Amino acid sequence: MSRLLAAAFITVTLSAAARAAEPITIGFFSHLSGNFAEYGASFRNAVELYLDKINADGGIDGRPVKLLVEDDRNSPQEAATVARKIVAAPGVVLAIGSWSTTASLAAAPIFAEAKIAQISPTSSHPDFSRQSAYQFRQNNTDDILAQYNADTIHKKLKAGRIAIPYSQDDWGVFTVKATAAAIEKDGGKVLLTEAVIPGAKDFRPLVSKIKAAKPDGVFLALPYQEASIFIQQLRQAGVDVPAGGGIPLTSPKFIELAGKAADGVVVHSIFFAGDPSKKAFVDAYKTKYNRLPDQFAALAYDAAGVGVAAIRRVIQSGKPLTGQSVRDELANGPAYPGLTGVTKYENGNVKKNPTFLVVRDGGFHLLD
Repeated sequence: MSRLLAAAFITVTLSAAARAAEPITIGFFSHLSGNFAEYGASFRNAVELYLDKINADGGIDGRPVKLLVEDDRNSPQEAATVARKIVAAPGVVLAIGSWSTTASLAAAPIFAEAKIAQISPTSSHPDFSRQSAYQFRQNNTDDILAQYNADTIHKKLKAGRIAIPYSQDDWGVFTVKATAAAIEKDGGKVLLTEAVIPGAKDFRPLVSKIKAAKPDGVFLALPYQEASIFIQQLRQAGVDVPAGGGIPLTSPKFIELAGKAADGVVVHSIFFAGDPSKKAFVDAYKTKYNRLPDQFAALAYDAAGVGVAAIRRVIQSGKPLTGQSVRDELANGPAYPGLTGVTKYENGNVKKNPTFLVVRDGGFHLLD
């Protein structure tokens, strides 16, 4: 081989090696400060835990994975701002976020325009995945969750006459309508629905209304912060009817803040930390963060897992690694068995079965 050819061969080889070692960047955004920051912390912890494992095993086909973290403060305006920052960063091929439907919807057009797939671990409003072909979710949609909500309060807790306080936001407005319809379709009666402003702390007027309506069950369509205060004030007023809640109350923070008032509350979840099949994840999470993972951590862990699997398939296919190629693999790839069930996207959506849990002795336990 001539010196010229040898030099060219070395240059090509070095360039290929450099490309092989080039980091792969995944964007991440959620609310890491302000109200409900516990949800965002669960997201970030789980995604970092998953990517730490991938990098410790040599990365994705030898390429390390870098996480670009942004705080959207649960604000649609901030979510749009951080989405623009993520798509402008060199080499981003996937975005994970956000927690709320409102923030996720605000970011969606920006990722769609940039042709970068956006996986929200928890956005449940049906409109999220309708934004474009670039939006995917790990959780069930609210129309599916509404039936699980109805099953929680009407079938599991045997309540026939029900009151529903709900969060005055996109999620809460859709949830109360769909849940009330599912309850009444199943033969129950919704006596009262009442909007709760995010950050509210005085529920005494609402408790008085509920007391006057005399329901035999209350369903809490609220985040953990408002729900914990509400259930305390409800019990202090002597209203001891059964109470159920949706997925926001699967956070251990609800039990921590509500204390004894949370005892007996029933929720539905697609992840249970006490499941022996989830032990490896639970132990790793607890070792690193000194707390048990919740459903939100499990959903975010699965979002990272689905995304990494799609990226790996693109690289192994020999196609250029781009946001578009990763999106196509997410949409058309094989089923992914995760912590929260099987992910097989249909128009960006999934369908996962619930497990019913009850709060007892400061923790979640299987109801049945």
